[in-house]
Amino acid sequence: MRVLLVSAAALATTLAHAEPVVVAGMGTQSCANLNARTKVELGYGQNPFAEAAFSWVQGFVSAWNVVEIVRDNRFADLTSLTFDEQWSRIAAFCRKNPDGFVFDAAQSLIAGGLRLKTAFPTERNPAGEIDRLTKSP
Repeated sequence: MRVLLVSAAALATTLAHAEPVVVAGMGTQSCANLNARTKVELGYGQNPFAEAAFSWVQGFVSAWNVVEIVRDNRFADLTSLTFDEQWSRIAAFCRKNPDGFVFDAAQSLIAGGLRLKTAFPTERNPAGEIDRLTKSP
């Protein structure tokens, strides 16, 4: 028991001095793990693992939206694809990229799946979709 306590204390000390963590939770799960534990055709509600991964992606996109609204007055519209379509894209990304991570699938969903829209219309940037290839100055 004493060895276990010493090991736990050493691990806690090591973790406290480790490099900063930028991404945590389900985003750090490998696509290979997602592939092994899910089936594309069964949807995001097929098991707790799929639900957790999907929920993590939704949260990641939401956080990305907050930053992008402040930075560039744009956001990725989570209603531009149904949940089933979003799950299909996440799962398809992981099937094509088994060495990737759920984090990468989330970024792919933003980059090539969800519609980017203007958050607050201005004369220079009218309401609606924005061009994905140009950025606001």
